[in-house]
Amino acid sequence: MTMMRGRWWSRGAVVVLGMMGAMAGWAEEAGEAGVTGGVVPQTEAYESWRLASDGEAATSAVEIWALPGFEVELLRSAGEGEGSWVGLGFDDAGRLLVGIEERGILRMTLGGSEVSEVELVDDTLEECRSLLWAHGRLYANANRSSGFYRLKENREGEFETERLLETGGGMGHGRNHLRESPDGEIYLVHGNNVEVAPERLAADTPYRNYGEDQLIPCPWDDSWNKLRVPAGHVLRTGKNGKRYEMVSGGLRNPLDGDFNRDGEFFVYDADSEWDSGLPWYRPTRVVHVVSGGEFGWRRGTGKWPAYYEDSLPSVLDIGLGSPTGVGFGYGSEFPEKYREAFFIADWAYGRIMAVHLEPEGASYRGEAETFLSGRPLNVTDFVFGPDGAMYFVTGGRRTQSGLYRVRYVGEDGVESDAEGDDGIDDAVLAAAGEARERRRFLERFHARDATWDAASAVEAIWPHLEDEDRWIRYAARVALERQDVAAWRERALGGESMSAMMALARVGDGGSRGELVSWLLARDWEGMGEADRLRWLRTLGLAFIRMGEPTPSERAACVGWLDGKYPAVEGLVNHELCEVLVYLGSGEVLDKTLDLMDEAEATEDLVQYLFYARYVTEGWSAEKRRRYLENLRRAERFAGGRWYVRAMGHLREEAVAALSEEERLELAGLLEPEAPMAAVPLVDVSGMGFVKDWGMGDFAEELREGLGGRSYAAGTRAYEATGCAVCHKMAGNEVSLRSVLGPDLSALGSRFGLGAMLESIVAPSRVISDIYRNPAAPNVSAMPAGLINGLDREAVLDLLAYLQAGGDEGHAVFSSGQTAGRD
Repeated sequence: MTMMRGRWWSRGAVVVLGMMGAMAGWAEEAGEAGVTGGVVPQTEAYESWRLASDGEAATSAVEIWALPGFEVELLRSAGEGEGSWVGLGFDDAGRLLVGIEERGILRMTLGGSEVSEVELVDDTLEECRSLLWAHGRLYANANRSSGFYRLKENREGEFETERLLETGGGMGHGRNHLRESPDGEIYLVHGNNVEVAPERLAADTPYRNYGEDQLIPCPWDDSWNKLRVPAGHVLRTGKNGKRYEMVSGGLRNPLDGDFNRDGEFFVYDADSEWDSGLPWYRPTRVVHVVSGGEFGWRRGTGKWPAYYEDSLPSVLDIGLGSPTGVGFGYGSEFPEKYREAFFIADWAYGRIMAVHLEPEGASYRGEAETFLSGRPLNVTDFVFGPDGAMYFVTGGRRTQSGLYRVRYVGEDGVESDAEGDDGIDDAVLAAAGEARERRRFLERFHARDATWDAASAVEAIWPHLEDEDRWIRYAARVALERQDVAAWRERALGGESMSAMMALARVGDGGSRGELVSWLLARDWEGMGEADRLRWLRTLGLAFIRMGEPTPSERAACVGWLDGKYPAVEGLVNHELCEVLVYLGSGEVLDKTLDLMDEAEATEDLVQYLFYARYVTEGWSAEKRRRYLENLRRAERFAGGRWYVRAMGHLREEAVAALSEEERLELAGLLEPEAPMAAVPLVDVSGMGFVKDWGMGDFAEELREGLGGRSYAAGTRAYEATGCAVCHKMAGNEVSLRSVLGPDLSALGSRFGLGAMLESIVAPSRVISDIYRNPAAPNVSAMPAGLINGLDREAVLDLLAYLQAGGDEGHAVFSSGQTAGRD
């Protein structure tokens, strides 16, 4: 038996240890293009930006895959002294403005398929991540110049700068993009390193009354990072930058945002890929930013799950990635389907995706597809030009930059195949419009409106607190919290609204806690569905977080009420019951949690129970310690991000420290992580013999001209002979181990050229994703080099064809008429 990337693999019978939870379902949910409304399985390319670190020219357009009918042109590679490009915008004369990562702004005049003139028009601002032409002026968010600026062009064609807002904090997740709203306001998108002085925010700013709101704070969080709420956020200001409102918060690092035709604002928020496999991992996500919106990003282990009722969910979870520019295609000359799309750029994976949004109640839902991709193609920003083309730039981290243009050159008249307005039924559109209007009406109360007295405002808000639409409920609760508590406290305690009680828990004083707890304990648990049970548990938790710890009698009443309800049928309800009962000091929670731990398969479940059981101080025995340590060892076998490894270390350190001397002696064999056995190749290719140490130069002609006339049968044999099928999924070929040893290869050919595919085979350690990085040997790929050295030249080409076709026998690359002797 040998250990590979934290997984155990036996040459005999396979023992399924369970999939890494954050990855589980990726293969099943992935569509042919590698995208769905769920998550996108492209982790293998996460570090591909490094390939642009030492180039002298940007990636050639012929190496970029795009949807049929779209043409990609490389207009210019950044030359010496022009820096790495991170921001993009057009001025009112149709000239392109480019923000340099190091310092300065370039202005480019376009002529046909080339850049006819390049000027340096500013050499003072550092890292202009966004350049917005609005109100006859240029606005810039200059990250390393720590502020928001307005620039005016002088007679010499250079810009004079005026800082409108100075912001503190760090630079990494910093001062990102700007966008003009339909009513002429300017929105500033900031990452979670940016700090805004409270005195610069309007008193009636929509996003306020925020907190960490963690029932059991984790001591690790201060060692991991010290970033606190509001974390990433969106500001709104006028053209003169005098008054600022914080629209929403609880984001990580959204780089950009844009408005749809309904006047609604959307961003693409970042994940923390190092959290992969942990219960607090949150994927990259498309977020609908609304007034007072809370999206639950917190430091370390404190990130909120999407089901917390005092936050809002995403419109679409994408998965691992590194979000940069976004924008709706309204100004494009693309087919209708893509004119209406919300485009999002992913710097790490080298792609731009098209997200197709549809109204759903007062918000939206989305589905995504890859629009274009390349390797490397570290896209930093894009805009639509006056000619209706998309222009994008690559760069960042001082990598080689390029300017590209994307045009639609397909058949005229090709439009969306949907019916009517975006293919959505008129009745659905009308209902969605009405729901948005109700939400916007409630958002008026997020700032106290002098035209409404408190009693009238409460009367207007109350009917919406239990609306079936979560976005309307959320807007109503925030509106209620803005009103004087005295105007609605008694109504809440005498009523049936869970949202009203959550509002009371968040803004009421400690004197109301006992009544609030009694109200909750009077509810009918059996009559609740999963969503309502989660609302109930979050409200109880907030009562103790914000209103103070329970009295002994309140604690006993809650434990007596909840003990019999744990475990529940629903897994997420168990997550919350576990935390609440541990907090309350239940005497039964340890045994029940150990049982759930034993049954857990996904890492989110296993780590959740390991994480909270360690807070239990009474009721342990040597046998229970053994069960805990055995489950910890099981968790340590899983692959995960860098914080996953660190979390396992913290859990083990605390578990061992809690043992008595007698327990240390009895459990001596479990005190350390299970050591991997001596390294043995996972795949034995010795029987193939040796043909040649193949390199890139051996296939130069095919890489240049492409493949054709290959053998599907021979490609399949080569795929199996080299052991690819052991670690990877390909079309209908499932991985026997159900693990995350390697990425899904089903859509590989749609994302990467032949050169990138071959390079990953002959030099697998050149680019390694953090998700597949072995902590013991971080610079060595778990995929052995030389796997194809036992194949002859034709077999290598057949293997490449098989990979390019995604295992599809009907792909054009295969032709039975030219494969004699290989079938």
